[in-house]
Amino acid sequence: MKKVNLSRETYYSPEANLRYMSVSQFKSFVPAYGGCEARAMAILRGEYEEPDKTVFDEGHFLHAWNEGKLDEFKANNPHLYSTRGPTAGQLKANFQHCEWMIEVLEADPLVMRALAGQKEVIMTAELFGVEWKIMIDSYQPEVGIFTDLKALREIDGKWWNKEAQAYENFIDHYGYHIQMAVYAEVEKRVTGRENWLIPHMVIVTKQDPPDHEIIYFDYDAIEAGLQIVQNHIDRVVAVKSGEEPPMRCERCDYCRKTKRIKRIKHYAELSVY
Repeated sequence: MKKVNLSRETYYSPEANLRYMSVSQFKSFVPAYGGCEARAMAILRGEYEEPDKTVFDEGHFLHAWNEGKLDEFKANNPHLYSTRGPTAGQLKANFQHCEWMIEVLEADPLVMRALAGQKEVIMTAELFGVEWKIMIDSYQPEVGIFTDLKALREIDGKWWNKEAQAYENFIDHYGYHIQMAVYAEVEKRVTGRENWLIPHMVIVTKQDPPDHEIIYFDYDAIEAGLQIVQNHIDRVVAVKSGEEPPMRCERCDYCRKTKRIKRIKHYAELSVY
């Protein structure tokens, strides 16, 4: 497959996503993390786009701040601003709230220490026979850590996993331990270091007022995350490469949009959860 020169401009490009595996792409194939093989392949092929990109814009807003490029981001994204009524010319309400979230982070010295260092560091390495790409939000190898910045609706909530039929915390539900594990292993292979750096996450919530927390992951968590990848990677690669047909989940936005009923259900088949 054609090599892609990764940069901050090309990292999320269709070409880069076809050439490399990423943690978000991996999870998009795995049902336990809300993935759907049919949806993942439709996105990779350019046949389907995310229906609502507001949450991604909010994430990019926070990451632009962390990178020190928030003013540039605002200037390049006029859709962040209201264009009508008494609020014309002002940031839309959700992005005003993002600025409040940023104020909360800036007021906490330990958060700013965790988010110090090199920004948006791109690395690639082969794991489990597949070439992966990662982008580290804040990289401090000299102190033995790296940090990922995340915005969530809340920290102490619970999320239902239909596959497991159980409630989970946000780390397990969104597979953030997998992300931290892959990032730690890729960084270790790229640098040739003997031990992993300690992954950290800075979490800020969309609540009013925002909550925030710093979370770290130990070596046991890294090993467990890598084991999950190893358990699923063969299937993911087989589907992505076209060796196996993708399965539909029949629950996601893509499956709902493309659904064709093949049989009529009995009412007792309806799921409670």
